[in-house]
Amino acid sequence: MADSKFDKLFNAFILIGMAVCVVVSCIFKLQEPDARTALLIISTFGALMGVISVVLSANGSIWTFVFGLVDVLIYSYILYDSKLPSQLLLYVLYFIPMEFVGFFSWRKRGANAKEKVKAQRMNGKKWLMFLGIFTGVFAVALGISCFITTRAGGTLLWGKTVLDAMITSANITALIMMAMAYTEQWYIWTLVNITAIIQWAVTLATVPEAGYAIVPLIKYSFYLLNGLNAIRIWMKLSQKEEVLQD
Repeated sequence: MADSKFDKLFNAFILIGMAVCVVVSCIFKLQEPDARTALLIISTFGALMGVISVVLSANGSIWTFVFGLVDVLIYSYILYDSKLPSQLLLYVLYFIPMEFVGFFSWRKRGANAKEKVKAQRMNGKKWLMFLGIFTGVFAVALGISCFITTRAGGTLLWGKTVLDAMITSANITALIMMAMAYTEQWYIWTLVNITAIIQWAVTLATVPEAGYAIVPLIKYSFYLLNGLNAIRIWMKLSQKEEVLQD
């Protein structure tokens, strides 16, 4: 099967599969007596915008930032309601502005409504640089999360706090790599997706009133599949760019 045909079929699978799973789960959750109707509907719409965004990103389309902006705005509210402080700060102060930074950065690398972004690969020095960024951000995020929780008089749950800080650090690192169109961003997004799946699964299993957590759980599961396919696509995009430079 030709790559272009496979990509179209895979994209359709992700988009349709995500839409069906999210809508069906939303309908079932709305039947529960303690269902938070507004939050469920909002999170469902945001999840659909998010999956469109990541599919476009996997294919190197600049439109990813348009749909992504809607997704991060809605997800910010979900994080606020879920009391995940470091991720909330990440989305409000970083993710939302970075949607604009990424858009104009990709424009400079040749992306437009029709053309894909010119991907690039990282060398050893770049890996060390981003490892330093990840480590530094993790330390800061963990400290902020501990400070906010204890200052508010809450109980510090180390497992949840460390996982929250790890997702925060991986998101920041991966988004910088994404804005710079590095192929290796997708390895970090894979880490983000796996940890997010664990986080929302734990939330769904331990918090009775958090039925809406099924939506982000499904969303990140599809994100994981999409990200694995994106590695293949971006490897080819970066190889094409290397050939053009040679």
